[in-house]
Amino acid sequence: MEAAENIAPSRQLTRLWATRISVFLAVATVASVLVSCGTTVVPAVKARPLTIGAIFSLTGGGDVYGPQQERAAQLAVAQVNSAGGINGRPIALKVLNDGSSPSSGRSAMRRLIDGYGAVAIMGPTLSDVAVKADPLANSLDTPVLAVSNTAPGIVGRCAYPCQWIWRDSLGEATAVPDAISYYLSTTHPSSAAIIHVEGDLLGIAEAQIAGSTFRAHGIPIAANISVPDSTAGLSSLVFRVTSAGPGVVFIGTSYGAIAAAIVKDLVSEGFTGQIIGGNTFNSQVTLNQIGKAGTGSLSGAAWWSGNDFPANAAFISSYEQAFGIAPDQFAAQAYTGILILAQAMRHAGLGGTARYSLRMERAKIQAALKTVALITPLGPFRFTRSHDVSQIAWVLRINPAGLHELADFCNPGC
Repeated sequence: MEAAENIAPSRQLTRLWATRISVFLAVATVASVLVSCGTTVVPAVKARPLTIGAIFSLTGGGDVYGPQQERAAQLAVAQVNSAGGINGRPIALKVLNDGSSPSSGRSAMRRLIDGYGAVAIMGPTLSDVAVKADPLANSLDTPVLAVSNTAPGIVGRCAYPCQWIWRDSLGEATAVPDAISYYLSTTHPSSAAIIHVEGDLLGIAEAQIAGSTFRAHGIPIAANISVPDSTAGLSSLVFRVTSAGPGVVFIGTSYGAIAAAIVKDLVSEGFTGQIIGGNTFNSQVTLNQIGKAGTGSLSGAAWWSGNDFPANAAFISSYEQAFGIAPDQFAAQAYTGILILAQAMRHAGLGGTARYSLRMERAKIQAALKTVALITPLGPFRFTRSHDVSQIAWVLRINPAGLHELADFCNPGC
């Protein structure tokens, strides 16, 4: 981890990333020039839009993420089109709500690919849904960009063929150890406890990663329990955890409402140690549900609102102006997803006077995604060889106002 003391984090970031940003911009500029030399760039025209599909959890357990994702994606599409689209050809966004259901997510994937002719898909919101829907897209040779799936096995080494799947959402294999390691750099608790939601792919993965990280630092696990995906009987289970006397509790779950209930129960039972959460702690909706009980809780995140990249400042300003609320990490990732796909389309030579079959458009986007290099609200962004994200990891703390403040950050590969 990079030390965050004595020097303002924003100044550190500016200095540490100055060279990297220059390289990113150079790569992006050269790639754009190469594309424009082979494709006629024309003003915006009335042409069949390039449709990007999106599967978001607007209702159900994932509703603490989906609405922000939809708003941010719509904002990015409007900005891309106002700037001339893809070499003069507009893009369109078709959003389907999966209701946080794996079966609905798979059906939505089929509809977007076969019914709406999407050239690429963003989502689904939840990892539980993605592992059911992504194999279908892969079998139909359609690129998918995971904008909030952080469980292992989404890209790279998957339980199914996943060469058409990409990810701009920081994996828990990075985020969870970063948050725990930051905490353990200043404190050595006598033991740790882990709580996760049963049957929740992400929560189970987060719990396993947390357990491995604690043990690697020599911290014994005093309690490791699973809880149902409801608040029924939750208090008695949380009491088992506090009775074990841990100095730190890790909470792994996809569901903000469950995380909020666990935190409140821990505090009501008198727990005064450190709480560390998984990815749902990066949702402002989840933070609002937790309230003051979450003060001081930590999480590893893909985005911090205070990072001083101009792309982030512009995103926050335009989002707040459009919707009257502040964005969160899930909005930033969905917004970035549109920018990634738009650059890939330009690099692929789509738009303008070029006309390709839908199958060819998808194949060209798939090939071009590996060339993406741009500055985003998340920071400098590009994909790894395994289609995963390469970006800064932020360690965030919840302050008394229920907002995130920066505790630490970690550069890619640190």
